[in-house]
Amino acid sequence: MRRHHTSTTAEVVSFSAGALVGAGLALLYAPKTGHEMREKVSDVTGDAIAKMKGMTAEAQEKFSQKMQRGREFAEEKAAEFSEAKEELYH
Repeated sequence: MRRHHTSTTAEVVSFSAGALVGAGLALLYAPKTGHEMREKVSDVTGDAIAKMKGMTAEAQEKFSQKMQRGREFAEEKAAEFSEAKEELYH
């Protein structure tokens, strides 16, 4: 399962990087004035930063949820272990 998560994360990062490079190349080869080009680069950069922040926030939320489920699982198993130990020795 961990391999799938790592693979998915790598795919998302690779796709995002490719999209940014492609957008940058498209801007460089588009016939525009210097001012228009700078404005477009600024817009695209701002959009890319906003998307990356959104993806980062989403990843952090998913990580937090997984950590919470892991804590709950560990606490449940620790309680079961304590109960089994009490039954065994009493």
